[in-house]
Amino acid sequence: MPEIVVYSAGSRPDDQKKALCKDITDAVVKNYKVPAEAVVITLVETPRTDKAKGGVMFSEMTR
Repeated sequence: MPEIVVYSAGSRPDDQKKALCKDITDAVVKNYKVPAEAVVITLVETPRTDKAKGGVMFSEMTR
C-alpha cells in the first residue's frame, strides 16, 4: 500500500486539497500499478507562523 505525505506551509481550500489528492492518486495508480483504493495520502499543513526558513518565519516572507 503506497503512502504519500505532503507537507505544506499555510492552508489551502478543500477543493484544492481534493484535486491534489486525486492527481497524486492517479499518478501512483499509473506508475505503481496499484488500485486507487490502496493509495493513502496524508496532508500536513503547518501554519506559516509556525515554520521558518533561514531564520525567517514564513509569515514574514513576501509571497
